[in-house]
Amino acid sequence: MDYVNDELVRAPDNALANNTGLQQAVNLLNPLTGTGSLNDRASALRAIPVPTFIYPRTYVLNNSPAFGNLQAAAFAVDPNLQVPRTSEYSFGVQREIGFNSVLEIRYVGSRGSNLMRASDFNQVDIRNNGFAADFNRALANFNLTGNAACTTAGCQPLTVFPNLAGGGLLTNSTVLSQLTAGTPADLAVTYIINALTGTVKFNPNPNIFVADVVNNNAYFKYNSLQIELRRRFSHGLWMNANYTFEKELTNGQGTGQTRVEALLDNAQPNLEKARADYDQTQVFNLSATYELPFGKGKHFFGGAGSWLDRLVGGWEATSIVRVGTGAPVSIVDPRGTLNRAARSARQTALTNLTTDQIKALTGVFRTANGIYFFNPSTVGRNPDGSLQTGATGRAANGFGSPTFVGQVFFNDLPGTTSGLERAFLNGPRTFNIDASVIKNIRISESTKLQLRGEFFNLLNHTQFATDTQFYSIGSTTFGRMTQLANSARIVQFAARFEF
Repeated sequence: MDYVNDELVRAPDNALANNTGLQQAVNLLNPLTGTGSLNDRASALRAIPVPTFIYPRTYVLNNSPAFGNLQAAAFAVDPNLQVPRTSEYSFGVQREIGFNSVLEIRYVGSRGSNLMRASDFNQVDIRNNGFAADFNRALANFNLTGNAACTTAGCQPLTVFPNLAGGGLLTNSTVLSQLTAGTPADLAVTYIINALTGTVKFNPNPNIFVADVVNNNAYFKYNSLQIELRRRFSHGLWMNANYTFEKELTNGQGTGQTRVEALLDNAQPNLEKARADYDQTQVFNLSATYELPFGKGKHFFGGAGSWLDRLVGGWEATSIVRVGTGAPVSIVDPRGTLNRAARSARQTALTNLTTDQIKALTGVFRTANGIYFFNPSTVGRNPDGSLQTGATGRAANGFGSPTFVGQVFFNDLPGTTSGLERAFLNGPRTFNIDASVIKNIRISESTKLQLRGEFFNLLNHTQFATDTQFYSIGSTTFGRMTQLANSARIVQFAARFEF
């Protein structure tokens, strides 16, 4: 049985065809054999193999490439998970120094161990299987001849790519873009998620893509020197001033919502040790209240009557001063050179400078092209804000691209990562003064009127803040500052009646 399009059998068609009749030829064919034998199954039944029954089905069977599940993720909890431990300790000395004041100097420390984090135990492996070395050979071949798999004079034979499906598809545009970008880990991921790994093992467990395990591998160490000067209220003056010099090191920031903090390299866990994202090296705070010595019972106009006292007495001035260093800043090259890009957000960039030399390049630089945290020369800008020849406004033009005059940051090489310390820089310092003027007017024994004038950011001082704590050398906004750490000056007045 078959069906035809009845639009082909119409009266207008018949009339145009010289009244040949309403008819259409239809050929019935067996779709299995392509012949007119429609009873093929009856004349020659085909054998249907009996499927093998497997019970229970394993995770591997349910997540094989046949199911298209090439990015499967497994999550687990360490069966020996421990309760996190923290300890705090301090010691100090106090000394009364006269003037109704006490000076205290103390050390305050804290330790945290067995802190919980989730790590990916199935890191992409490009070293033990020789892929990173073969990637560099293929890249050298491509740069030499334009053919990554060339065999002519000067070409290096490939030993790993031939074991991938299709020889690694070294003429594919996606593969070539990752080859020329110098990102072997990301190229390995491309092969994994497209079932092109062949006989090359890129993961410790090739049956899954991600293996996140909650464990006790995180810790922190906090050390600080604290100095505090306290003056009790006397002769109209109260004051508290304190200074803190501190440092907190950790291998697990704990600032992400999921607490999944995969290591950049499971073989080099020490790379994760860095200052905490919320660390602040130095902080100074001062708060004070001063009653002006005017009015009844004071040094000036001490014998004033009630009306004169209401005019000249009851004045107070208060102030809060805060000075501090900025948030930690890292210089990163977040590409998949050693591990995939999703695990490389904190990977630092290469440099030919020491950390002290890099610190000397930071500050607040005002140019015709905007405000910079890094000296504009690090992105190839001239003092007038214009770009040098060959510069693109980035700290690095890209892997394999020509450098520019004054370039100090470079892309990590394929299969490697940088040894540059993370978070060794401080963002722009903060400085702020808030103040208020208070007038207390005694109306009667049980009633009082208080008038207040309050000034936030009294000096209207502009404080710039870094746009990010992780400046990527490949970004066109590297080193720029477009944000403020404070608001413009705010003045407000208030009145309060007490009864």
